[in-house]
Amino acid sequence: MPWTKEKIIINIESLMKSKFSSPREAFDYFDADKDGNLTKHDLKQILKEAKVNILIRGVVADFMLQSFDENKDGLVSWHEFQAAIKTTNIK
Repeated sequence: MPWTKEKIIINIESLMKSKFSSPREAFDYFDADKDGNLTKHDLKQILKEAKVNILIRGVVADFMLQSFDENKDGLVSWHEFQAAIKTTNIK
């Protein structure tokens, strides 16, 4: 199956449900420097653990950052992360 947005979301949902008890636990785990924000590097780590192909991780992380980063500071805050996952099956 080619890497579609839907497949990437399914992989991320599967990772979140299998490894973490809550979205907050996942956010805190991937927030490498513990500053309360996810960077592009942190998003790439999520994609890596979700087994998204290495060849597209950078592009997908860029897309996620542009889509989730409401205040355009180049980071994804907990509030922005919560807003982004509202439309998924991650609870």
